[in-house]
Amino acid sequence: MKLEDYIEQMKQSEDTSSYIELDKDKEIKYMQDHIYNFKRIAESIPTLPKPVRLLDIGPTPFTIFIKKNFPEYEIWALDRTNLMENRFKEAEIQLKVCDLDNVTIPVEDEYFDIVIFTEVLEHIFAPPTSILTEIKRIMRPSGKLILSVPNIANLSRRIRFLFGVTPLPNADGLFKKDGVHGHGHIHEYTQKEILTLCKSVNFRISNVQMTPIMPLEMLQKKEFNLIKFIYGCITFLVPSFRAIIYIECYK
Repeated sequence: MKLEDYIEQMKQSEDTSSYIELDKDKEIKYMQDHIYNFKRIAESIPTLPKPVRLLDIGPTPFTIFIKKNFPEYEIWALDRTNLMENRFKEAEIQLKVCDLDNVTIPVEDEYFDIVIFTEVLEHIFAPPTSILTEIKRIMRPSGKLILSVPNIANLSRRIRFLFGVTPLPNADGLFKKDGVHGHGHIHEYTQKEILTLCKSVNFRISNVQMTPIMPLEMLQKKEFNLIKFIYGCITFLVPSFRAIIYIECYK
């Protein structure tokens, strides 16, 4: 199944389950805005002949898409709430509820072959080395970690700093504890910083890419916007200006 087809199914669905952001329209927009990165993650999931356990930390409807495309895999989701419990149960995805601020994942050692940990680390109010060490603990030998974080040195951030404007949301929003998905972006990373963290807990890094949220070719297909198009051209030419740091590594 193509991701575009899956998102179209989401639009047509009359499912009354809870949505991320508690709003179906916002959920669909989120999926559309991040479709490029979701496709990259899907392409990086290896096809293995043996029984495979995969954990998606900070799950979204993309977790269900993974199960649809890898029905033979045992898919798990780790979330801070049970918001999507009914949808995951219907999709035969096992849900663990866990607040990673406490730095403990309620799973035995060396349990998962693949862990997806994308756009989550920046939300956790705990030492990142402790979180990465805990993730490594639950991975099988030679297990694969797919990790991504926002690039604090992206072009948009640099422009804001240039004009003396903070690139971060209001501090009250960052540190709130009663949000559906927890905190805001407590800490964003540079490429050098996140790679140093991964190496400090002895992950073997196999692939590093700076990726845009939306690539230039997708910007050209949407309603033309000169500012966005220029922005896309600059980030196409200068990878360090792109929005996301994407990493694949092994235990």
